Amino acid sequence: MLIRLWVQQKNRKRVNPPAADESSCGGVVHSFDIMIKFFTNQELSQKLNIKLARWKRWSREFLPPDPLGGLQSGYARQYNPDEAFTVFLGGYLVADLKFTIPAARQILHDLHNWLVEHKFYFDYTGSAPSTKDNCYTIQYYQIAICRPADVDTSDSGFHYFTKGVIADELIAAEGKPVRQERYIESSINSKKTAAQINEAASYRVLNISILRKRFLSSLDGI
Repeated sequence: MLIRLWVQQKNRKRVNPPAADESSCGGVVHSFDIMIKFFTNQELSQKLNIKLARWKRWSREFLPPDPLGGLQSGYARQYNPDEAFTVFLGGYLVADLKFTIPAARQILHDLHNWLVEHKFYFDYTGSAPSTKDNCYTIQYYQIAICRPADVDTSDSGFHYFTKGVIADELIAAEGKPVRQERYIESSINSKKTAAQINEAASYRVLNISILRKRFLSSLDGI
Protein backbone atom coordinates (compact mmCIF):
# COMPACT_ATOMS: atom_id res chain seq x y z
CA MET A 1 0.00 0.00 0.00
CA LEU A 2 1.50 3.35 -1.05
CA ILE A 3 0.50 6.68 0.44
CA ARG A 4 1.88 10.02 -0.74
CA LEU A 5 2.78 12.21 2.21
CA TRP A 6 3.30 15.93 1.69
CA VAL A 7 5.90 17.26 4.09
CA GLN A 8 4.00 19.74 6.25
CA GLN A 9 4.45 22.29 8.99
CA LYS A 10 2.09 22.83 11.92
CA ASN A 11 0.15 25.42 9.94
CA ARG A 12 -0.48 22.69 7.35
CA LYS A 13 1.27 24.56 4.57
CA ARG A 14 3.55 22.68 2.29
CA VAL A 15 7.23 23.08 3.07
CA ASN A 16 9.38 24.15 0.17
CA PRO A 17 12.31 21.81 -0.44
CA PRO A 18 15.45 23.22 1.16
CA ALA A 19 18.41 24.02 -1.01
CA ALA A 20 20.86 21.19 -1.50
CA ASP A 21 23.66 21.16 1.05
CA GLU A 22 26.89 20.58 -0.81
CA SER A 23 29.32 21.08 2.08
CA SER A 24 32.18 18.63 2.38
CA CYS A 25 30.84 17.47 5.74
CA GLY A 26 27.18 17.04 5.03
CA GLY A 27 26.84 15.59 1.55
CA VAL A 28 23.90 16.55 -0.64
CA VAL A 29 20.42 16.56 0.89
CA HIS A 30 17.17 16.79 -1.04
CA SER A 31 13.63 16.94 0.37
CA PHE A 32 10.73 16.41 -1.97
CA ASP A 33 7.47 14.48 -1.79
CA ILE A 34 7.79 11.28 0.22
CA MET A 35 6.26 7.98 -0.79
CA ILE A 36 5.50 5.85 2.25
CA LYS A 37 4.83 2.17 1.80
CA PHE A 38 2.82 0.39 4.47
CA PHE A 39 3.15 -3.33 5.19
CA THR A 40 0.87 -5.91 6.77
CA ASN A 41 1.90 -8.50 9.36
CA GLN A 42 1.82 -11.20 6.69
CA GLU A 43 4.03 -9.24 4.29
CA LEU A 44 6.63 -8.43 6.94
CA SER A 45 6.65 -11.98 8.25
CA GLN A 46 7.39 -13.30 4.77
CA LYS A 47 9.87 -10.62 3.70
CA LEU A 48 11.88 -10.72 6.93
CA ASN A 49 11.63 -14.50 7.32
CA ILE A 50 10.14 -14.26 10.80
CA LYS A 51 7.31 -16.53 11.90
CA LEU A 52 4.01 -14.67 11.84
CA ALA A 53 3.12 -15.46 15.46
CA ARG A 54 6.53 -14.23 16.61
CA TRP A 55 6.29 -11.04 14.56
CA LYS A 56 2.86 -10.25 16.02
CA ARG A 57 4.15 -10.90 19.54
CA TRP A 58 7.12 -8.58 19.00
CA SER A 59 4.80 -5.96 17.54
CA ARG A 60 2.70 -5.98 20.70
CA GLU A 61 5.83 -5.73 22.85
CA PHE A 62 7.69 -2.96 21.03
CA LEU A 63 4.97 -0.71 19.59
CA PRO A 64 2.16 1.18 21.28
CA PRO A 65 -1.38 -0.05 20.58
CA ASP A 66 -2.58 0.69 17.06
CA PRO A 67 -4.99 3.67 17.37
CA LEU A 68 -7.02 2.35 14.43
CA GLY A 69 -7.33 -1.15 15.83
CA GLY A 70 -10.38 -0.44 17.96
CA LEU A 71 -12.17 1.72 15.40
CA GLN A 72 -12.92 -0.88 12.77
CA SER A 73 -13.92 -4.51 13.16
CA GLY A 74 -11.53 -6.90 11.47
CA TYR A 75 -8.92 -4.18 10.91
CA ALA A 76 -5.45 -5.58 10.17
CA ARG A 77 -2.56 -3.47 11.42
CA GLN A 78 -0.29 -1.90 8.86
CA TYR A 79 3.24 -0.67 9.51
CA ASN A 80 5.20 2.20 8.07
CA PRO A 81 8.95 1.55 7.63
CA ASP A 82 9.86 3.12 10.98
CA GLU A 83 7.42 0.94 12.88
CA ALA A 84 8.54 -2.15 11.02
CA PHE A 85 12.20 -1.37 11.76
CA THR A 86 11.44 -0.82 15.45
CA VAL A 87 9.83 -4.26 15.71
CA PHE A 88 12.62 -5.84 13.66
CA LEU A 89 15.33 -4.24 15.82
CA GLY A 90 13.59 -5.13 19.08
CA GLY A 91 13.17 -8.70 17.90
CA TYR A 92 16.83 -8.89 16.95
CA LEU A 93 17.86 -7.72 20.43
CA VAL A 94 15.78 -10.53 21.93
CA ALA A 95 16.36 -13.40 19.48
CA ASP A 96 19.99 -12.80 18.50
CA LEU A 97 21.58 -10.74 21.28
CA LYS A 98 19.56 -12.58 23.96
CA PHE A 99 18.20 -9.60 25.86
CA THR A 100 14.94 -9.92 27.75
CA ILE A 101 11.84 -8.15 26.43
CA PRO A 102 12.02 -5.41 29.14
CA ALA A 103 15.73 -4.89 28.46
CA ALA A 104 15.13 -4.67 24.70
CA ARG A 105 12.39 -2.07 25.29
CA GLN A 106 14.79 -0.01 27.39
CA ILE A 107 17.52 -0.24 24.76
CA LEU A 108 15.14 0.90 22.01
CA HIS A 109 14.14 3.85 24.19
CA ASP A 110 17.75 4.78 25.00
CA LEU A 111 18.94 4.58 21.39
CA HIS A 112 15.95 6.20 19.72
CA ASN A 113 17.23 9.78 19.48
CA TRP A 114 20.65 8.66 18.25
CA LEU A 115 19.07 6.44 15.59
CA VAL A 116 16.87 9.31 14.40
CA GLU A 117 19.74 11.78 14.29
CA HIS A 118 21.93 9.36 12.34
CA LYS A 119 19.22 8.60 9.78
CA PHE A 120 18.51 5.01 10.76
CA TYR A 121 14.89 6.04 10.89
CA PHE A 122 13.09 7.82 8.08
CA ASP A 123 12.54 11.51 8.69
CA TYR A 124 9.16 12.24 7.14
CA THR A 125 8.95 15.83 8.42
CA GLY A 126 12.51 17.03 7.91
CA SER A 127 12.65 17.93 11.61
CA ALA A 128 15.51 15.64 12.65
CA PRO A 129 18.68 17.56 13.56
CA SER A 130 21.55 17.36 11.13
CA THR A 131 24.55 15.37 12.33
CA LYS A 132 27.84 16.96 11.36
CA ASP A 133 30.07 15.62 14.07
CA ASN A 134 32.97 15.39 11.68
CA CYS A 135 33.96 15.74 8.05
CA TYR A 136 34.68 12.05 7.54
CA THR A 137 32.63 9.54 5.61
CA ILE A 138 31.46 6.83 7.99
CA GLN A 139 31.46 3.40 6.35
CA TYR A 140 29.34 1.76 9.03
CA TYR A 141 28.32 2.05 12.67
CA GLN A 142 28.48 -0.39 15.54
CA ILE A 143 26.95 0.09 18.99
CA ALA A 144 28.40 -1.58 22.07
CA ILE A 145 25.64 -2.17 24.63
CA CYS A 146 27.29 -2.25 28.04
CA ARG A 147 26.10 -3.16 31.48
CA PRO A 148 28.58 -1.57 33.92
CA ALA A 149 29.85 -3.48 36.93
CA ASP A 150 28.48 -0.78 39.26
CA VAL A 151 24.92 -0.56 37.96
CA ASP A 152 23.17 2.46 39.46
CA THR A 153 19.54 1.67 40.20
CA SER A 154 18.58 5.23 39.20
CA ASP A 155 19.96 4.58 35.73
CA SER A 156 18.70 2.29 32.97
CA GLY A 157 21.51 -0.15 33.72
CA PHE A 158 22.94 0.24 30.21
CA HIS A 159 25.54 2.46 28.63
CA TYR A 160 26.29 2.65 24.95
CA PHE A 161 29.38 3.34 22.88
CA THR A 162 29.03 4.02 19.18
CA LYS A 163 31.83 3.33 16.76
CA GLY A 164 31.73 4.98 13.35
CA VAL A 165 34.26 3.17 11.18
CA ILE A 166 36.04 5.39 8.67
CA ALA A 167 38.40 2.75 7.29
CA ASP A 168 38.82 -0.98 7.82
CA GLU A 169 41.69 -2.59 5.95
CA LEU A 170 44.31 -5.30 6.08
CA ILE A 171 47.93 -4.20 6.33
CA ALA A 172 51.20 -6.08 6.65
CA ALA A 173 52.99 -5.82 10.00
CA GLU A 174 56.23 -7.72 10.41
CA GLY A 175 55.18 -10.04 7.64
CA LYS A 176 51.79 -10.82 9.18
CA PRO A 177 48.37 -9.61 8.06
CA VAL A 178 46.91 -7.18 10.57
CA ARG A 179 43.50 -5.54 10.40
CA GLN A 180 43.67 -1.80 10.90
CA GLU A 181 40.63 0.29 11.78
CA ARG A 182 40.19 4.03 11.94
CA TYR A 183 37.04 5.06 13.70
CA ILE A 184 35.28 7.70 15.77
CA GLU A 185 33.92 6.61 19.13
CA SER A 186 31.33 8.37 21.23
CA SER A 187 29.03 7.45 24.09
CA ILE A 188 25.27 7.51 24.58
CA ASN A 189 24.39 7.75 28.25
CA SER A 190 21.14 8.15 30.08
CA LYS A 191 21.90 9.85 33.42
CA LYS A 192 25.58 9.63 34.17
CA THR A 193 28.94 9.59 32.46
CA ALA A 194 29.89 6.11 31.29
CA ALA A 195 33.11 4.42 32.21
CA GLN A 196 35.44 3.32 29.47
CA ILE A 197 34.22 0.35 27.48
CA ASN A 198 37.01 -1.87 28.82
CA GLU A 199 35.65 -1.27 32.34
CA ALA A 200 32.21 -2.64 31.49
CA ALA A 201 31.26 -5.92 33.14
CA SER A 202 30.02 -7.13 29.75
CA TYR A 203 28.88 -5.77 26.44
CA ARG A 204 27.23 -6.96 23.27
CA VAL A 205 27.83 -5.45 19.85
CA LEU A 206 24.95 -4.33 17.68
CA ASN A 207 26.05 -4.03 14.04
CA ILE A 208 23.38 -1.46 13.39
CA SER A 209 24.44 -0.50 9.84
CA ILE A 210 24.54 -4.12 8.69
CA LEU A 211 21.20 -4.79 10.36
CA ARG A 212 19.64 -1.76 8.69
CA LYS A 213 20.99 -2.83 5.30
CA ARG A 214 19.55 -6.33 5.80
CA PHE A 215 16.18 -4.85 6.72
CA LEU A 216 16.06 -2.61 3.64
CA SER A 217 17.21 -5.39 1.35
CA SER A 218 14.50 -7.71 2.66
CA LEU A 219 11.87 -5.07 2.04
CA ASP A 220 13.21 -4.39 -1.49
CA GLY A 221 14.64 -1.04 -0.52
CA ILE A 222 11.18 0.27 0.50
